[in-house]
Amino acid sequence: MLSGAWSVKAQQLPMPTDDLLNDAEEEGDWDFTFRVGINGSQAYYREWAQGGVDRIAVIGNTVFTGVYTEGPYQYGLRVNLRYGQTRQDRGAFRKSDDRIRIRNQFRRKFEDERFSLTANINFETQFDKGYDRDFEEVQSRFMAPGTLTETVGLSYDPDSYLESTVGISLRQTFISDTSLSERYGLDKGSWFRNEAGFTVILNYEREIWDNVSYTGYLETFSNLQESLLNTDFVITNEFEGKINDYLTTNFEFSMRYNNDVTNALQIKQILSVGLNFHFM
Repeated sequence: MLSGAWSVKAQQLPMPTDDLLNDAEEEGDWDFTFRVGINGSQAYYREWAQGGVDRIAVIGNTVFTGVYTEGPYQYGLRVNLRYGQTRQDRGAFRKSDDRIRIRNQFRRKFEDERFSLTANINFETQFDKGYDRDFEEVQSRFMAPGTLTETVGLSYDPDSYLESTVGISLRQTFISDTSLSERYGLDKGSWFRNEAGFTVILNYEREIWDNVSYTGYLETFSNLQESLLNTDFVITNEFEGKINDYLTTNFEFSMRYNNDVTNALQIKQILSVGLNFHFM
């Protein structure tokens, strides 16, 4: 049996979540960060008495962040791209991760810099087709769905660990393949839906033990025409432990609820070990 896991990353971002605007240090100037990662695992079995399934998995990701600050005004851009494929027991390759996420944030700080007026324009979709477990029916593809969300609100950052935002939002859903319209809560054959609601965002990031950091993120969207019990939300919890200058281990546990897609709670859990290389 041969097995292995590997990962290569460039600059580790100080803010792995989507609130960008506290990172620029010099006023009137840009601050850029860039990270590229490749994670993979492989296992091979031949005449192994206890049994086993051959597999290979590769995931690539890149994150680019730019922050501009001038006086009380700030602008932040974050682009997060991920794509992965997995093959098990000599079967077909299947998509294991797929994300196109672009975040734009504008901020005007008040005299009390714990408070600021914020505006966000965020876009999200995926690169490739996604299939069901039987690999028969297409469940998603590029711009099916695609979402664009605009939010205006008030942010309160009581300390360097916790950030919070409450605001009014508009969310547009686009479906390039109308055969998938009903799957994402649209009327049959429809390609567009616009919703109005309000959003709550909480982000917490702190080193909780020596060389162990925790990041928690919560984002909600409540449609003004629906019950609060139908509020959409995303919760992510990530622990990162630094073993040495190059080796780290990560644990991620995420939950998502969107009753337009399914009434079930969606859950994702990932445990990984990788090599990190810092170029900046």
